[in-house]
Amino acid sequence: MTVMKNKEMEYIQVDEKSLVIYDPDSGDTHFIDEVGQSILNLMEEEVTVDALVETLSQMYVSEGDEIRHDVEAFLRELIEKKVVVAL
Repeated sequence: MTVMKNKEMEYIQVDEKSLVIYDPDSGDTHFIDEVGQSILNLMEEEVTVDALVETLSQMYVSEGDEIRHDVEAFLRELIEKKVVVAL
């Protein structure tokens, strides 16, 4: 699967560890932690889930399978909220 950050959203950096995402269409606000920010930063352009997992495995020195599970769950949530677009 290929994904990309939804550029229609407003991304507001609160501090180093907190990001607020505002959906101007629905008025919804989403709060993202530091790890979530790392994932979103990798999705400025189209990227595959495999590439995300590989990069994050190197960044956080962790098992790829464990990271894949977490990334896929995070992406499902953000796709549902329209913060991320599945291409």
